[in-house]
Amino acid sequence: MKTHLVILALGTFAALPLAAQSAPVASPHSTTAAHVDIKVNKSLASSVKVSGDSAMAIARANANWGEVSSAELKMMDKRLVYDVKVLNKSKRATDVAVDAMSGEIIKNKQYGGLKATVVHKDENKKLLNAKRDSAAKSPN
Repeated sequence: MKTHLVILALGTFAALPLAAQSAPVASPHSTTAAHVDIKVNKSLASSVKVSGDSAMAIARANANWGEVSSAELKMMDKRLVYDVKVLNKSKRATDVAVDAMSGEIIKNKQYGGLKATVVHKDENKKLLNAKRDSAAKSPN
Protein backbone atom coordinates (compact mmCIF):
# COMPACT_ATOMS: atom_id res chain seq x y z
CA MET A 1 0.00 0.00 0.00
CA LYS A 2 2.80 2.43 0.91
CA THR A 3 4.57 1.64 -2.36
CA HIS A 4 1.46 2.57 -4.34
CA LEU A 5 1.14 5.88 -2.49
CA VAL A 6 4.80 6.72 -3.08
CA ILE A 7 4.49 5.92 -6.79
CA LEU A 8 1.32 8.03 -7.04
CA ALA A 9 3.00 10.94 -5.23
CA LEU A 10 6.08 10.75 -7.45
CA GLY A 11 3.95 10.61 -10.58
CA THR A 12 1.98 13.65 -9.49
CA PHE A 13 5.17 15.54 -8.61
CA ALA A 14 6.73 14.65 -11.98
CA ALA A 15 3.64 15.96 -13.82
CA LEU A 16 3.83 19.42 -12.20
CA PRO A 17 6.46 20.83 -14.60
CA LEU A 18 4.34 19.74 -17.57
CA ALA A 19 1.27 21.47 -16.14
CA ALA A 20 3.33 24.57 -15.43
CA GLN A 21 4.15 25.25 -19.08
CA SER A 22 0.93 27.03 -20.00
CA ALA A 23 0.16 30.76 -20.12
CA PRO A 24 1.75 32.94 -17.41
CA VAL A 25 -1.45 34.28 -15.82
CA ALA A 26 -4.83 32.84 -14.94
CA SER A 27 -7.17 32.78 -17.89
CA PRO A 28 -10.62 34.33 -17.59
CA HIS A 29 -12.06 30.82 -18.09
CA SER A 30 -10.22 29.27 -15.14
CA THR A 31 -12.16 27.35 -12.51
CA THR A 32 -11.45 29.90 -9.79
CA ALA A 33 -12.86 33.41 -9.40
CA ALA A 34 -9.51 34.72 -8.19
CA HIS A 35 -7.07 36.13 -10.72
CA VAL A 36 -3.38 36.91 -10.56
CA ASP A 37 -2.59 40.55 -9.86
CA ILE A 38 0.69 41.35 -11.67
CA LYS A 39 3.00 43.49 -9.51
CA VAL A 40 6.06 43.34 -11.84
CA ASN A 41 6.73 44.71 -15.32
CA LYS A 42 5.23 42.87 -18.30
CA SER A 43 8.53 41.60 -19.72
CA LEU A 44 9.43 40.00 -16.39
CA ALA A 45 5.91 38.57 -16.02
CA SER A 46 6.13 37.00 -19.48
CA SER A 47 9.27 35.09 -18.46
CA VAL A 48 7.53 32.86 -15.88
CA LYS A 49 7.56 29.10 -16.42
CA VAL A 50 4.69 28.32 -14.02
CA SER A 51 1.24 29.62 -14.98
CA GLY A 52 -0.97 31.45 -12.53
CA ASP A 53 -3.50 28.60 -12.60
CA SER A 54 -0.75 26.07 -11.84
CA ALA A 55 0.57 28.21 -8.97
CA MET A 56 -2.92 28.44 -7.49
CA ALA A 57 -3.34 24.65 -7.79
CA ILE A 58 0.02 24.08 -6.08
CA ALA A 59 -0.95 26.52 -3.31
CA ARG A 60 -4.34 24.82 -2.80
CA ALA A 61 -2.67 21.41 -2.57
CA ASN A 62 -0.38 22.76 0.15
CA ALA A 63 -3.16 24.49 2.09
CA ASN A 64 -5.72 21.73 2.75
CA TRP A 65 -7.50 22.27 -0.59
CA GLY A 66 -9.08 25.55 0.44
CA GLU A 67 -10.32 28.21 -1.96
CA VAL A 68 -7.94 30.77 -3.48
CA SER A 69 -9.03 34.28 -2.51
CA SER A 70 -6.21 36.29 -4.09
CA ALA A 71 -2.91 35.87 -5.90
CA GLU A 72 -0.09 38.24 -6.86
CA LEU A 73 2.93 37.81 -9.09
CA LYS A 74 5.73 39.78 -7.43
CA MET A 75 9.39 39.82 -6.45
CA MET A 76 10.19 38.29 -3.06
CA ASP A 77 13.79 37.93 -1.85
CA LYS A 78 15.12 38.42 -5.41
CA ARG A 79 12.81 35.67 -6.75
CA LEU A 80 9.76 35.97 -8.96
CA VAL A 81 6.92 34.36 -6.98
CA TYR A 82 3.19 33.93 -6.88
CA ASP A 83 1.93 34.99 -3.44
CA VAL A 84 -1.34 33.08 -3.05
CA LYS A 85 -3.85 33.43 -0.20
CA VAL A 86 -6.02 30.36 0.42
CA LEU A 87 -9.09 30.26 2.66
CA ASN A 88 -9.47 26.96 4.49
CA LYS A 89 -12.73 25.37 5.58
CA SER A 90 -11.55 25.76 9.18
CA LYS A 91 -11.92 29.57 8.85
CA ARG A 92 -8.17 30.04 8.59
CA ALA A 93 -6.12 31.67 5.87
CA THR A 94 -2.89 30.29 4.49
CA ASP A 95 -0.29 32.36 2.66
CA VAL A 96 1.61 30.25 0.12
CA ALA A 97 4.48 31.60 -2.00
CA VAL A 98 5.20 29.57 -5.15
CA ASP A 99 8.37 30.14 -7.20
CA ALA A 100 7.22 31.29 -10.65
CA MET A 101 10.12 29.53 -12.39
CA SER A 102 10.20 26.14 -10.66
CA GLY A 103 6.87 25.69 -8.85
CA GLU A 104 8.76 25.23 -5.57
CA ILE A 105 6.98 26.23 -2.34
CA ILE A 106 8.96 29.08 -0.80
CA LYS A 107 6.58 29.91 2.04
CA ASN A 108 3.58 28.15 3.52
CA LYS A 109 2.21 30.01 6.52
CA GLN A 110 -1.15 29.36 8.14
CA TYR A 111 -2.35 32.17 10.33
CA GLY A 112 -3.66 31.41 13.80
CA GLY A 113 -5.38 33.24 16.65
CA LEU A 114 -6.76 36.75 16.16
CA LYS A 115 -4.63 37.29 13.04
CA ALA A 116 -6.34 34.27 11.44
CA THR A 117 -9.75 35.85 11.99
CA VAL A 118 -8.69 39.22 10.58
CA VAL A 119 -6.88 37.79 7.55
CA HIS A 120 -9.72 35.35 6.82
CA LYS A 121 -12.29 38.18 6.93
CA ASP A 122 -10.23 40.41 4.60
CA GLU A 123 -9.49 37.60 2.15
CA ASN A 124 -13.10 36.43 2.20
CA LYS A 125 -14.18 39.94 1.08
CA LYS A 126 -11.69 39.73 -1.81
CA LEU A 127 -13.02 36.31 -2.79
CA LEU A 128 -16.65 37.43 -2.71
CA ASN A 129 -15.81 40.50 -4.82
CA ALA A 130 -13.93 38.35 -7.33
CA LYS A 131 -16.89 35.96 -7.58
CA ARG A 132 -19.28 38.89 -8.04
CA ASP A 133 -17.07 40.37 -10.78
CA SER A 134 -16.73 36.98 -12.45
CA ALA A 135 -20.50 36.45 -12.42
CA ALA A 136 -21.10 39.95 -13.84
CA LYS A 137 -18.75 39.21 -16.76
CA SER A 138 -20.35 35.82 -17.52
CA PRO A 139 -22.52 35.87 -20.64
CA ASN A 140 -25.62 34.17 -19.13
